[in-house]
Amino acid sequence: MRLVPDSLLSRTLLVLVAALVLSQVAAVWFLHEYVTRPRASFGIGQFVSHLKTIDAALQTMPPAQEQEFIARIAEREGIRILPASAMTEPIEPAADVAPIHDLRERIHELFGQQADVYVRTGDLVAGARPPGRAPLLWVRLPAGESSYWVAFPRGRIERDTTQALVGWGAVGLLIAVLATFFIVWTLSRPLSDLSRAAQHLGRGRDPDPVPETGPAEIRAVARAFNTMKEDLRKAERDRAAFLAGVSHDLRTPLSRLRLEVEMLEGKVEEAAQAAMVSDVEEMNKIIDQFIDFMRSEASEPLVAVNLSELARACAERAARAGVQIRCELADVPVQMLRPLAMQRLVDNLVANAARHAGGEILLRTSEPAGSVALSVLDRGPGIPKDLVERLKEPFTRRDEARSGSSGAGLGLAIANRVAAIHGGRLDLLARDGGGLEARVTLPAS
Repeated sequence: MRLVPDSLLSRTLLVLVAALVLSQVAAVWFLHEYVTRPRASFGIGQFVSHLKTIDAALQTMPPAQEQEFIARIAEREGIRILPASAMTEPIEPAADVAPIHDLRERIHELFGQQADVYVRTGDLVAGARPPGRAPLLWVRLPAGESSYWVAFPRGRIERDTTQALVGWGAVGLLIAVLATFFIVWTLSRPLSDLSRAAQHLGRGRDPDPVPETGPAEIRAVARAFNTMKEDLRKAERDRAAFLAGVSHDLRTPLSRLRLEVEMLEGKVEEAAQAAMVSDVEEMNKIIDQFIDFMRSEASEPLVAVNLSELARACAERAARAGVQIRCELADVPVQMLRPLAMQRLVDNLVANAARHAGGEILLRTSEPAGSVALSVLDRGPGIPKDLVERLKEPFTRRDEARSGSSGAGLGLAIANRVAAIHGGRLDLLARDGGGLEARVTLPAS
């Protein structure tokens, strides 16, 4: 199980959410220390000033004016004043939380220990307070020889910021998620194009130039990729031109040499003449492989091909050339393939098996789950596992691992390249009972 997410979106979202949570924790602390607490202290100071005014008024006013004062202050300030005897509901001291603790200390300083802050017991029971009525705090205020209850909304000295903080956090998180998706979309779109183009290039195809869009760093990577692609294509064209020139220039002297060897009949031993003719034919085959390797299979259009039928035609052509070959062909579905390229693939694998193994060659097609496979099997010495990947590279030979025959070392490279441009792979496997199985696996269309 991965503790750290793997995708760019997940990692960016994790970083932004973590940064948002930390910033909100810091913001809440600063808000509490520099806004909420000073504001609560200011509110307590104002309310204590009202209490001082109320206390002074209640001690000096005659009863007739006292009722008028109580009614007026209730209307203007929202503060209720009741004689101590008028309180009929159960009441208890308010919890000593931060704002109430500060208020209680201020009241004790001004009015003595007899003054305190209370709540009605019924207000503490869930659902006891009618909807819409704000919770009240009650202050027992001694005013001369009498005592009064002064009730005021709890919000005058403390505010419940829970909903605001939850809303703030939710909105911030939503903004962070949307920003993450926008950032990742801006980055991932050109990166996806670049990844797709790199895969096509690695399979021997010629992808279109990658659009140079997005941030400056992404544009620089896309520009570098496009430059690299053009450099690779130029190097490939130069190599193809070089091989084509060499192959063309060798054809004429080889033809003359073949003619001169044929004209040596009776002048040299027959075995020596046959060996020279064989060498000339081997050089011609190497030149043919050069020409095959120069071809760009990616330029050939895709057409509907039955791989078993194509394999049968290649086997019949090899049999006419004297190769001992047998077919086991399954009824495989039609696929979109490049027929000439696939024909070169089969011909090279069959020729490779005939050259290095001899004996009977088995050409088989099958349909594994989700794919179509073509196998060329022989009973030769096989290939060591540590040399399998290296022998797929151009101009690589391991003659001592096989029969000692010579060659250009291009047959497996051509087959591997053709398999790659079709989205498949070439595997060189040990055959049951001895020998080699060259298996090409293609995705089912």
